[in-house]
Amino acid sequence: MSKAITALGAVLLLALASPGGAASTPAPDAERPGPGGVLRVAHSGEPPTLDLHWTSGAPTQDVAIHLFESLFALSARYEAKPMLVERWEVSPDRRRYTFVLRRGVLFHHGREMVAGDVVASLQRWGRVAARGRDLFREVESLTARDSHTVELRLREANGLVPLALAIPSQGAVIYPREVIEEAAGGTIRRFIGTGPYRFVEHVPDVRIRLERFDRYRPRDEPADGQAGRREPLLNAIEFLPVPDASVRIAGVVRGDYHFAHSVPTDEYARLAGTRGVVPLVITTPQWAGFMFNHRSPLMANAALRRAIVAAVDVEAALRGTYGPRRFWRVTAAFFPPEHAMHTEAGDAVYRRRDPTLARRLLAEAGYRGQPLRWMASSEMPHHLTAATIVRSQLEAVGIAVDLQVMDWATLVSRRSRPEGWDVFTTTFGFVPDPVFLLPLSSSWPGWYADREMDAMLRLLWRHGDPRVRAAIWARAQRRFYEQAVAVRLGDWFPLQLHRAELRGVVGGPGTYHWNVWMARIP
Repeated sequence: MSKAITALGAVLLLALASPGGAASTPAPDAERPGPGGVLRVAHSGEPPTLDLHWTSGAPTQDVAIHLFESLFALSARYEAKPMLVERWEVSPDRRRYTFVLRRGVLFHHGREMVAGDVVASLQRWGRVAARGRDLFREVESLTARDSHTVELRLREANGLVPLALAIPSQGAVIYPREVIEEAAGGTIRRFIGTGPYRFVEHVPDVRIRLERFDRYRPRDEPADGQAGRREPLLNAIEFLPVPDASVRIAGVVRGDYHFAHSVPTDEYARLAGTRGVVPLVITTPQWAGFMFNHRSPLMANAALRRAIVAAVDVEAALRGTYGPRRFWRVTAAFFPPEHAMHTEAGDAVYRRRDPTLARRLLAEAGYRGQPLRWMASSEMPHHLTAATIVRSQLEAVGIAVDLQVMDWATLVSRRSRPEGWDVFTTTFGFVPDPVFLLPLSSSWPGWYADREMDAMLRLLWRHGDPRVRAAIWARAQRRFYEQAVAVRLGDWFPLQLHRAELRGVVGGPGTYHWNVWMARIP
């Protein structure tokens, strides 16, 4: 019998996604037409791959989420809801999970998805993805009990497995077993999934075209965030790399594009008064920051990392990067006030801008003016702006910065090699629990490894008492700031733009275009 998410999971969910509230699924629209139309999406750049196991980058996720699906998906309140699973059970000791798969789910090449595909996909995800490696450290076995039943056994109790399998960023999506075998140790070469849209072509630097998968079988439940019913109402979706934000905006205003990613927030007031377009504020809190390479000779020096943190004025960086106050929030908390794991632990370190302390820590670190090799993407204007602002703050206390600007695909490739960089600018999407925070994973670029932090994260995986978990996380968050694991600037709320005739658009969690259609506007 299918089991609802455990009491442990329930206390971890958001009552609201942000001060603006969780984005809700729109009610059925009387003018909703049948399938039709080609959606043209202007993105900030070219994804380095469409292999979701391989990277956590948004350009990959924004395309690939239409092609591939996972056993579970996140609801609008960040619950793990079944997607490719028909029902599931967990043993009383939370060490054995049994997943019964939906029957009749087809891959895009026509074969039915079976348990062997799920086992092969999750095993690969457990080798390739940072979150997968974190979970699979505790996996004792993963087996196909029959053609549509998969059993996962763990060495220790774990109540968060469905959430781990539901997060879309570097998600645990299911590929055909033969596609995984063809990839060997590299990225997948055939983009075949079970999603509502199928891959048709990729013309580099021109477009990625997806078309409706006519044999797709949506779930019966109402749409709920990324969970529930996914209907491919469009004939096709074309993702077009448009690095210049002004070109993306002008294209949506003219009607050349229907949707634009990464719109500068200082354009909001103008666009709100522009006929025919709708500015969309993503109310799910994300966070912006700078990741240190803990394997580089410079960033392995804790005193130097603390000096950088002491030199950064987070409020000035947020204001200069994201503009109007509604688009950012100064907070040490990784989770908003409505979340059970909200804590301001470490706030004194987070907010402390002290150039005198920074100079003293530089002397303690033995710093001799070596330039920090700092990577930022030109395709992510807010990344580059934040890095430029903070570079000036660091130079004011005597820290040299070699700001290296590149496209996102190059940055993703370079950050996987620890010898080539010291810092990179990035942003992180919301995750429903601290155990899924990538900067705390020793498997993710940055390679932060700390025995005490690892022990606290293992306790968070195991414990079910919400009060105990909250106390553990408060200690862990304080340690994040005291050790200067990375620079967290604060929360931010992205701005996107779409044509008014595009209906069914939902502002979170994530950006996706199933259940979206084009209305006829007089």
